[in-house]
Amino acid sequence: MKLQLLGASLLLLCTQAESAQTTIPLTPERWTATDSLRFTTYLGRPSLYINRGVALATGVEFRDGTLEYDMATPRGGNFMGAVFHATSAENSEVVFFRPGQSGTMESVQYAPALNGVAAAWQIYHGDDANAAVALAFDAWLHVRIDVAGVTARLYLDNDTTAVLTVPRLAGVSGSSVGVWTGFYGRGAYFSNIRFTPRAPVPSAPAPPLPQGTITDWDLSQVLDAAQLTPGALPDLAKIQWDKVHPEAQGFVLVNRYRRTPNAGIPIEAATGAPMVDSIMGDRVAGSKVVLARATIQSDRAGLRRMLFGYSDGVVVYCNGQPLFFGMNASRLRSSDLGQSAMDRVGNALYLPLNQGKNELVFAVTEFTGGWAFWARLDP
Repeated sequence: MKLQLLGASLLLLCTQAESAQTTIPLTPERWTATDSLRFTTYLGRPSLYINRGVALATGVEFRDGTLEYDMATPRGGNFMGAVFHATSAENSEVVFFRPGQSGTMESVQYAPALNGVAAAWQIYHGDDANAAVALAFDAWLHVRIDVAGVTARLYLDNDTTAVLTVPRLAGVSGSSVGVWTGFYGRGAYFSNIRFTPRAPVPSAPAPPLPQGTITDWDLSQVLDAAQLTPGALPDLAKIQWDKVHPEAQGFVLVNRYRRTPNAGIPIEAATGAPMVDSIMGDRVAGSKVVLARATIQSDRAGLRRMLFGYSDGVVVYCNGQPLFFGMNASRLRSSDLGQSAMDRVGNALYLPLNQGKNELVFAVTEFTGGWAFWARLDP
């Protein structure tokens, strides 16, 4: 009987430990930030204010469990959200809100922050990353993020139904949490920031990649777009290469391996319209390029269809010959953000293969917002 009581007591203590909620004090010694940070009162509540970037809480260990907070932004604010699993201010999982897009599918989004990109929103976009919610300026909104293994669910106010379910997080190995206003933020306030850790949930195995996905890639170091000649490859023998592989969704996330340039597209000063000819020239100062190389073995000479997608731009080469150029930088083709997301349906290209070994090279350009590509061969 004593052993049974002891076992029950230990189980109760473990359960309580797993469900203990911790409120993070809004005091300077508990927070580090990438931009101006202050502690003030806003809309009647003690608050943390950050102008842009990320503020991380110190002394936090959080992997599975719930992260809760209240947030608000004055009229004119453009981004506000939270980060978790952070290893640093530049690497985390991010759930963020665009108040100016209230009621649209761009109003809330999940995306990872990696190597300088505040959120790879062009890559993680669609039903598994976006949701339409109503947002208001100058009003507190309660947010709860429930994390279980590779899955995250987002709840607002007192709702018991998730407004967004992210079935597979990108995967960042840290345990810190914080608040976020983005690389181009205009300020937001946060209050009542708390978390409740929970015992880890075993991660579900990733589903198999689509048939024909090219999985073995070599990736170059970052190159300056302005120093390259579009349609002509540099000497590949002089390039330093690293082995990379696709994410669970099938695309190679360049942001995981290389630092983002965070370069804006050139715009007309008078109208604010994109300078299309300059952008399509693929040599904009500040933009960057990586080369990705793969080998295709063919038992005969002939054409083979390949589906592919990219962000922001790409030149596709087969055996040294340029076959395709495309560019879809943010807002180049439309002010609709969804039109700037990486195409998961993709383009199709017929590769002229030789018998034996063939070299496929993608030259992938990035401004900001997410750097990635994918390719899949027809059987």
